[in-house]
Amino acid sequence: MYSSIDAAAKDLARKLQKYRTRRKEGWHSGNKMGDDLMDALEELELDEIDDEIAAEFAQKENVSKAGDFIDPNEPNIMKVNSYDLDNAIPIKEAIFALDYVDHDFFVFKDEETGKPSIVYKRNAGGIGHIEIP
Repeated sequence: MYSSIDAAAKDLARKLQKYRTRRKEGWHSGNKMGDDLMDALEELELDEIDDEIAAEFAQKENVSKAGDFIDPNEPNIMKVNSYDLDNAIPIKEAIFALDYVDHDFFVFKDEETGKPSIVYKRNAGGIGHIEIP
């Protein structure tokens, strides 16, 4: 056991010494790539660029002429589902309907409580039930 600890300590000391040496030589202390990129963009003179190219650049960067930012990662609504909450159904029927919808949950009006509820397929297996007050 002691020889294993000594070997691990030697390896760790060697790696630490290598890191210190590389740090002193400047391997781990240079400018970050983002800093260099920002410096290059600031030096770029947009006055020399044609208006058409500037408009194309603005479109690619998702910036309108007014300067408003358009988020490229903004979620888009692809499909709208509607659920019949006027007619109440038993929970067993909702669980049965869960197998025939194209998603992992089903919204319904519970026959026993008269309130909206949700049944869903759990990642760990089985069915979950959420009652909305």
